[in-house]
Amino acid sequence: MTILSIIVNTVYCVVLNLNIYTDRAMMPTGEVQEWHRSPITRLSIADQSFLIYLQIVLAAVSVITSVLFLFGVRNRMIRTIQLVSLIGSTIVFIIIMIVTSNSHAKYA
Repeated sequence: MTILSIIVNTVYCVVLNLNIYTDRAMMPTGEVQEWHRSPITRLSIADQSFLIYLQIVLAAVSVITSVLFLFGVRNRMIRTIQLVSLIGSTIVFIIIMIVTSNSHAKYA
């Protein structure tokens, strides 16, 4: 469970940094401009950066408690914190993916 927690949070960070979205906008000259963006970039553009920070905090807590557990700290409280932060990190990741797929960039 501890190694799985570290791997899952690493995969979440990698996916959040991949350019998986394509944004297109009509320019004043009449041409269509195209950008390839990551979920993190899309959240920043849509002014929803708090989700990124929440994901980072939950992932960090999950990884730190996993490392503590691997180094021999066998405390029930550490295990509970690890489980809650892993579940929270997964939920926030899913929310980020839903929000970024439905968000549109604000251009001024």
